[in-house]
Amino acid sequence: MLNINDNIKIIPARIKQARISRGYSLADLADRTDVSKQIISQYELGIANPINIINRLIDVLHYPLNFFTKEMPKKQIEGTTYFRSNKTTSKKLKDAANEKVYIFDEIKQYFEQFINFPKLNLPEIETKDEYSIYEIENIAMKVREYWNLGLGPINNIIEVLQENGIIISRMKVRNTKIDAFSKWINATPYIFLSIEKNCAVRSRFDIAHELGHILLHQSITKEEIENKKNINRMEKEADMFAGAFLLPAECFSKEVFSSSIQNFIVLKKRWKVSIACMIHRCSDLNLLTENQVNYLKKQMTYKNFWRKEPLDDEIEIEKPYLYKQIIDIIQENNIVTNEQIVEDIALEPSEIEEYCYMNKGQLSVNKSNKIVSIKSVLNY
Repeated sequence: MLNINDNIKIIPARIKQARISRGYSLADLADRTDVSKQIISQYELGIANPINIINRLIDVLHYPLNFFTKEMPKKQIEGTTYFRSNKTTSKKLKDAANEKVYIFDEIKQYFEQFINFPKLNLPEIETKDEYSIYEIENIAMKVREYWNLGLGPINNIIEVLQENGIIISRMKVRNTKIDAFSKWINATPYIFLSIEKNCAVRSRFDIAHELGHILLHQSITKEEIENKKNINRMEKEADMFAGAFLLPAECFSKEVFSSSIQNFIVLKKRWKVSIACMIHRCSDLNLLTENQVNYLKKQMTYKNFWRKEPLDDEIEIEKPYLYKQIIDIIQENNIVTNEQIVEDIALEPSEIEEYCYMNKGQLSVNKSNKIVSIKSVLNY
């Protein structure tokens, strides 16, 4: 237990942020701290002083003391959050995910003091309430052309997005229903990927899907995204964009010369896209007859490929390296110590490493047990 000075100022909004980010309701936190939810609410509103139970809050919410004393950033200009499996994701989980993006944005702002991040580099897209298949195909090709990707397979989609200013994190979202989600904050698009989803091709599709939301649905309001009809339409549009972006019609269509599963396994290795996605893409582009598509779907069912496909364990999962690279540069140039980074960001080292997809222990504070040091050598 920490000995805490009674004069320490606890920021009420940080208590609320900590609670929500851990997925707790007022009642949940009240049960875990043995305090009524009315009192918890008063702490969050700044009506009551939580200094007497701050140790319990630290233990239950797993945030360090300086997180609760750190001033909130200036108002963050935010956009709508887009969730894969939006229809089945509870409000509590969505709120927790949102708070994680806010915290991640604070981490970015901190490192921007020392490092030049890649500038956001997106083509201008005329946003609309609804897009046709033709329009989505054209937008996907426009993005490829703008980023000089050509028409072939994209080797590393995370690398492409990071180089063009999109911030990506792969971390625990603690819910199997959330594959990925994205959000704009302070004119920066963020994509969060679930570390629990360990299939490279599905992860690549998730990223392309979220890129679709970032480009197509910037102007969608929170109210509009709660409408079931809008959700279904936007999910379909993001899926169509992902298919068109990963499998350009002009090039991909020339390689589909057989409707055998074996041919699609070969294509999967080259394009790093799931067989299921390629079958769907072939159907959209009318590359196969309805009978051929149905035959492939039956083969997928018979071979149990809907759950796990060939090569799923062989294609390497892409990793967001940006923040690891940032820490490497900071450490190599002695810009700031690990201790100072942890103190300033006000999270546990392991949580910063998780947000930033760093190596475990990369921010550990190594305390030497040496009590002697070498003197400067005199030149005689």
